[in-house]
Amino acid sequence: MKLAIFALSALGAGILLPNLTACSTETPGATETLGVYSTNVDASPDKVTTAAQKAADDLKLTDILGNGTKVDGKVTAKDAQGDVVTIDIAQAGESVSKVTIHVGDTGNEALSKQLIDRINSHLSWL
Repeated sequence: MKLAIFALSALGAGILLPNLTACSTETPGATETLGVYSTNVDASPDKVTTAAQKAADDLKLTDILGNGTKVDGKVTAKDAQGDVVTIDIAQAGESVSKVTIHVGDTGNEALSKQLIDRINSHLSWL
């Protein structure tokens, strides 16, 4: 009996654990987990940091601060509600950067997607 209960518990855990992983989004390669939106961008971190600052300015975010190097970068800003928008950039390979966006306490997938679209748009000009 104990073996049957153990087997059912293990089976139940196997069904439930995949639900705790990152949620995929409509954008291939992008994920949103606990309000943090992440995706990879084809450019070095210093270029992505510059593009992220321009993207934040395009969307009329305020208090935009950013700095970056060849290996990482960070941009912070505030939206109209005063929520802090944090864009972290890390090198993920040769001319590939992982971009992680967090808006406020709970995240904002729509704003995050807009920022990624604007970042990609600005990168085509850099």
